[in-house]
Amino acid sequence: MNDEQLNELFRAARTDRADTSRAEYGFETRLAARLRAERERFVPWPAIAWRLAPAFAVIVAAAAVWLMATPGINSTDLRSAIADDEVERMLVTHFTGD
Repeated sequence: MNDEQLNELFRAARTDRADTSRAEYGFETRLAARLRAERERFVPWPAIAWRLAPAFAVIVAAAAVWLMATPGINSTDLRSAIADDEVERMLVTHFTGD
């Protein structure tokens, strides 16, 4: 095959347009379905956290109300326990067995 025959084949290939109407049919629908499937397959954790944020806010608010409503350790009791080194004594007793 010489160069002239090859050029003639290339010219014929350039002028002949393939029938792509069958491949074009429903392209947007197929693309949208594929994108939807990809999006449903992979849900990043920030999106999940953003969806759960109201539930977390309710839990935090309920915990705050519960802590405010129940009587707990006074700050003076906590200060005196720290001042008396009660925590350190408890840890030493726990770890040494004395």
